[in-house]
Amino acid sequence: MRILLQLGCALAVFLSASAAADSSVWRISQGAQQLYIAGTVHLLPPEQFPLPEEFTQAYQQADAVVFEADVRQMETPQGMQLLMKHAMYGDGRQLNQVLSAATYQQLQQFATAQGIDLTPLNGFKPDFVLLTLMQVALQKAGMAGEGVDMHFLSKAEADSKPLHFLETVEQQLSILLNVSAANEDVFVQQNLEQLSELEVQLKQIITAWRSGDTEALSELAMAFTETEEGKQFYQALLVQRNQNWIPQLKQMLETKEVELVLVGALHLAGDSNVLELLQQQGYQVTKL
Repeated sequence: MRILLQLGCALAVFLSASAAADSSVWRISQGAQQLYIAGTVHLLPPEQFPLPEEFTQAYQQADAVVFEADVRQMETPQGMQLLMKHAMYGDGRQLNQVLSAATYQQLQQFATAQGIDLTPLNGFKPDFVLLTLMQVALQKAGMAGEGVDMHFLSKAEADSKPLHFLETVEQQLSILLNVSAANEDVFVQQNLEQLSELEVQLKQIITAWRSGDTEALSELAMAFTETEEGKQFYQALLVQRNQNWIPQLKQMLETKEVELVLVGALHLAGDSNVLELLQQQGYQVTKL
């Protein structure tokens, strides 16, 4: 369940990217106040550790660590209830009723190729079903290792560093599991197209993330917005959440405490990304 929540942030925006020599860690400052923001990959194969040195530098400077949401809650009974609340249709609708016959068949074919029977998932929304299929595909490809977020969550707990969160688990689930609303067919078709090359694309994302190639990430993130529905997905998954986080980041920058903020790398690329929004507010943004 924890993995499903981590996967959700990347579901609709899988990209390909090229490499450049840089990092995915930034220092945000105004006067004497500062914090660090680092772009993360929510699932990272073991061979990608250790992380780039800039992550360690920022962590060592940080008094507290900030994450998107507290994924530990997903392993509690309350977290499971929240997941079911947002993952399933509450009005009796079924997946094969919501999707067109052609789209459902495509989804069924992909699931079968992964060894998954769609029948038990027929009461769930496409968002959850695709997350499940993605998890299985990543595990089969050996790509479902501990992500950057979980690495630092475990480290911060061991070091007794204070933990803060930008969203509640329910807020995140309500976004991630409702992106397809009213556009289910397009959502499934676009994501099935990306999932067919999942392993290759994830490796390319990791390459761009590790080298801090935000230009490539930005260009390819925006490519997803070529359709009207794609623009809606981009707005819901990234832009609206970025805007919701800015007031919290500004409050952090008013204290002496130095935070390390860890968010998915795509929140730091493309239109209306977090770094761009902070620059518009007058903060200095410096890449490590």
